[in-house]
Amino acid sequence: MSLKREQERFCGHCGSPLEHHLSIESAAQLYDCSEQFFRNLVRDRKIGFVKIGRLVRIPLSEITKISDTIPSLSDELRKTMRI
Repeated sequence: MSLKREQERFCGHCGSPLEHHLSIESAAQLYDCSEQFFRNLVRDRKIGFVKIGRLVRIPLSEITKISDTIPSLSDELRKTMRI
């Protein structure tokens, strides 16, 4: 594994794992559904999320949890995100 690839996965200061986060709009586009679907999941605390000021971001791990319940969707997501 190249050094650049390792730097993308771990913080250079503390060494903690880094994770990609998606906006509600990006998550909705990825699943080809409405933004309101993800807003409802966040509002009802059914999905993990991170707030950065007023911005809401959903960790990629939470997105994959949803897709793991639907095998065909999981395969398509992994191809799209190259996981």
